[in-house]
Amino acid sequence: MPITHTDYVPILKWRQGEYQALFRLPDAVKDRTVPLIEITPPDFDFEAWTPSKSIDDHVAKFAARFRAKWGTRLALLDCGLLDPAEVMQGGKHPMLYLCEEAFAQGATLVPVIRLNSNAGYRTAVRAANALMQTGVILRCSLDEALDPDFDRNVGVALQQLGVTIAECDVVLDLEAPAWDPQDVLINIVTAAIQASNAMATARSLILAGTSFPASMGEVTGPIQFWPRREWTFFRALLANLGETLRKPTFADYAIAANGYSQMDMRKVKPSATIRYACDDGWIIAKGVNVRDNGFGQYRGCSGTVTGSAHFLGSGFSPGSDYIEQCRDGIAGTGSLSTWRWVGSNHHITKVVADLATMFGP
Repeated sequence: MPITHTDYVPILKWRQGEYQALFRLPDAVKDRTVPLIEITPPDFDFEAWTPSKSIDDHVAKFAARFRAKWGTRLALLDCGLLDPAEVMQGGKHPMLYLCEEAFAQGATLVPVIRLNSNAGYRTAVRAANALMQTGVILRCSLDEALDPDFDRNVGVALQQLGVTIAECDVVLDLEAPAWDPQDVLINIVTAAIQASNAMATARSLILAGTSFPASMGEVTGPIQFWPRREWTFFRALLANLGETLRKPTFADYAIAANGYSQMDMRKVKPSATIRYACDDGWIIAKGVNVRDNGFGQYRGCSGTVTGSAHFLGSGFSPGSDYIEQCRDGIAGTGSLSTWRWVGSNHHITKVVADLATMFGP
C-alpha cells in the first residue's frame, strides 16, 4: 500500500521504549503510521573498550520482535547508523540479514538507502528488494536535493538498485535546520521540490525534520513549552506549495533529536523527564538526575504534566493514560525506557490526530 500525505512517518530507534510505544498504539492510529526504523549500533562497553555484543547477536531478535510488536504492517528500515564496514560473521550485510529474517516472519519492510551509501549497502538493498519486492526508500538531505544534478544522481542510484522511480519513495530529511527565518526555508524547500522530477514522480515524497532539543540540558524545569517547529513549518509549506505540487507526507523524530551517539552510562546522570506533545509543541516536565534521586520523582513530574493546560486528558492516548495513572500511584514510576514509550506513544497519537484534523479521517 503506498504511503500517502495523510499518513505519518515517525523516525524511531529500534529500542525497547520505541517498539513498546508502537505496540501499544490503538489500531486506528497504527493504520495511519508508517515508522522509519533506524537500527542503532550495539551498545559500547566503555570499560572494556569494545562493543558489548557482536552485530550478529545485536540484530538476532529483530525479526521476531518486529513481528510481535508491529505485525505485518508496513515499516521502513534504515541501517545507516551502523558502521559502513559492518558485516555479519558469515559476510552477509546486516540490512540483507534483517530483511530476509523479517520477510520469513511475514513482515513488510522497505529498505532505506542514501545517495552516498557504499557498494556493500547498495548490494544488500538490491538483494533485499529482489526478495521482498517492496521497492526502496531514498533518504536524502536538503543539500543533496538542491544539487543541480540531483535527478541524475537519483537515476544512477536507482539503476544500480534495479528499481524505477515508481518503486521508490523519497525522504527529504531536513534533519535539524535553522527554522528561522521560516519564510526563507520554505522558499528553499519549495524550490527543491519544484526543480525535481524525481520528487514529482516518486511513489511518495516524505518530508522529515526535527526541532527537539539536542540535550535535556537545554530544558528548564519544572516544565517548559518547546515549539514543534517542524510541524508549524510543514503546515506553512503546504500552503506555499498550493494545489499544483504534490503534498509531502509528514515525518519527524518524535521525542528525540536526530542523530545518534554512544554515551558512557557510568558517567551520565540523566534527569527525569516527561516529553509530552501538544498543539504546536511539547511540554517537557523535568526533574533532577535519577541516578542519585531515583524514579519516584516521576509522580511529581506526572502531576506537573496533568496540571498543565496543555494536557490532553486521559483517554487521548495510552501514554496520556499512563501519566495520569502514575500521578495517582496506580502505575509504577518505571525506568527510562518506560518514559520513552509513554512519550513516543502519545506523540505518535497526537501527530496522527493533527493530520486527521488537517486532511480529514
